[in-house]
Amino acid sequence: MGTVLGAWQFVYLGAAIPAGKFLDRVGLRVGLTVGIALIVASGVLRAGATGWLSLVAAVGVFGLGGPLVSIGAPTLVSQWFGASERGTATGLVVSGPVVGSMITLLTANSLLMPAFGEHWRWVVLTFSGLAALTGVAWWLVSARPPVEVADPWQRPRTGQVSYRQLMQVPVVRLILVLAILTFFVNHSVANWLPEILRDHGLSPAGAGFWAAIISVPGLVAALVLPRLSTVTVRRTLLVGCYVLLGLGLAPLVLGWGPLAAVGILVFGAMRSTVLPVAMLFLMDDRRVGSANMAAAGALYFTAGEIGGVSGPVIVGILADHGGFDPAVALLVAVSLIMATLAWSLRASVDPAPT
Repeated sequence: MGTVLGAWQFVYLGAAIPAGKFLDRVGLRVGLTVGIALIVASGVLRAGATGWLSLVAAVGVFGLGGPLVSIGAPTLVSQWFGASERGTATGLVVSGPVVGSMITLLTANSLLMPAFGEHWRWVVLTFSGLAALTGVAWWLVSARPPVEVADPWQRPRTGQVSYRQLMQVPVVRLILVLAILTFFVNHSVANWLPEILRDHGLSPAGAGFWAAIISVPGLVAALVLPRLSTVTVRRTLLVGCYVLLGLGLAPLVLGWGPLAAVGILVFGAMRSTVLPVAMLFLMDDRRVGSANMAAAGALYFTAGEIGGVSGPVIVGILADHGGFDPAVALLVAVSLIMATLAWSLRASVDPAPT
């Protein structure tokens, strides 16, 4: 099951940059539709899986569609929204998966499984059907883009640069490093928090509750904080988020208690904020802008998945040899390193005109 759950991430790692190029070629309307179609196909194939190999392949298909959506969404924000609106729009993009995960967790076992006589395949097909409806809704909405968008299907060609040229932009290089470290911390906690909490004496039900409830402050923060992330305060906000990310985890080293409970709620809020705020640095940089946002997004998520794949493995190795406290200490240290790196962002940014 571990290989099944991780299959899409390995495919995503290799598919992200080609996905950015594909979005360049076909434009947002077609590119996002294809991405949603692949996600739907992944669900249908999972429902029809007959063994390990077919299930791994089905989950792997999600790794082809996922980057088209995760790269296409911020590209859409950069093209369809002005600078003053991008914080709110990016927050909505990030909060979408949180809401979707909460709905899934609340309905899958409690409502849908009993409704379908405990047949999980029908549950997966139901969620695939909802994804298909999302694709239809996108196709209809994209037929009437904002009036200021001259060409809603194609990304603007003027000012496009190569991946090599993007990598020469200081803010891009720094954001990619932050992406690796951010995914390292976020994926490590997402995978290991229930076990960390159980190791500190919580019951399986209690550990599951606290691991799930941290999404609630994350949803609120993702909707509010990016909206406040104007150019003048953006660096300070990002640094503060990284500091709070580390401080939120630190009490776990001391054991479970009220301080640790508050801490992981703070962590949940900050982990949903750092990604949209970091993406705003790319969108608003003159050398990136909307013309190169798909390529920059491809680089961002490719780099991020390096940390996303390696983080849980390293935490597991540390836990095997010294328990979870050294692993938590490492995550706290990485968070504070990110805060230090983020402090140098302002000097790298060349704001795009609003």
